[in-house]
Amino acid sequence: MLFALLAGWFILGGLPRAAYALDLPKTDATILGYWQRGEGEAIIQVRRQADGCHGIIVASERRPETVGIEVFRDLRFDEEAGSWHGRAYSIKRKREVPIDIEVPEADSLELTAHILIFKKRVKFKRIPDAQAAGLQLAER
Repeated sequence: MLFALLAGWFILGGLPRAAYALDLPKTDATILGYWQRGEGEAIIQVRRQADGCHGIIVASERRPETVGIEVFRDLRFDEEAGSWHGRAYSIKRKREVPIDIEVPEADSLELTAHILIFKKRVKFKRIPDAQAAGLQLAER
């Protein structure tokens, strides 16, 4: 009996990647973790908080002064649209913009920022937790 319960837990969501691979309903697990736009770019950790998911810069070789800045705010999953919605803080422009995020695969994230009448699309790759653990990450 215990084995059946453990097996059910494992298959139905005990591990986020397993749930994603089975194409079960998307949960926070699809977006949680470490993300990087490109080589040498800042690493953003998306975490769950009481009011939604938030993304914080935890490492940056090029701009270490940005570590600790919250760049994704109030991310919430819209089941009907199949995507995440929230706000992103633009360090360059010093303002927030609305964003939509899609996670088409377990290791890729596509962010669309809405700036007035324009849209800017940016792709991120997941940094495996084991690889992130080896980096000098700031804890906040």
